[in-house]
Amino acid sequence: MNHSEQLNLINDAINKAKEQLKPTSVNFIFWGILITLMSLIHYLFPEFIQKTTYSSLIFWTIIPVIGMVITIIYNIKVGVRLGFETHIGRALKLVWGVFNIAWLVIIVLSIFKKQNPVEEILFLLGVILLITALLIRFTPLIIGAIAVVACSVLITISPSINVLLINAVATFVGLFIPGLSLYLSKKHV
Repeated sequence: MNHSEQLNLINDAINKAKEQLKPTSVNFIFWGILITLMSLIHYLFPEFIQKTTYSSLIFWTIIPVIGMVITIIYNIKVGVRLGFETHIGRALKLVWGVFNIAWLVIIVLSIFKKQNPVEEILFLLGVILLITALLIRFTPLIIGAIAVVACSVLITISPSINVLLINAVATFVGLFIPGLSLYLSKKHV
């Protein structure tokens, strides 16, 4: 087997893995829409979301936890339907499981520190998206991941910027657009 045949074989394996990951594009679309909408609702109706000391915390914790349960159930059903798991699929499942645990830890720590966790969560999300994008070699997700990290940095260097609007932009550009791009690419599994 010559060099170009080896490269073609590797590219075919990556494309096949990407095709098998298409059902998980729904996760990116779901989270992109959910977090973007939550950010915009909080921005537009702060008096409702921040009605009590803990209402904002409840809004930003309970809804994502319900979302996690929904996506876990969805991913289990997809796994059963496919009937197999690739090495990349397993690695991504572990990476995103670590993200979920780290997200919960960041939330708890932010409660004790009495600070907004968006900056840290966006940075963590950007890193996890970049790992995912590099594993599946999907350029729109690489661009989205870089945009999410850039939004995290923007919040850090411009503390006066509206965090909710930056969060909406970051999740729309970093999750929804790449998820939709992956979903629409080629054919469905």
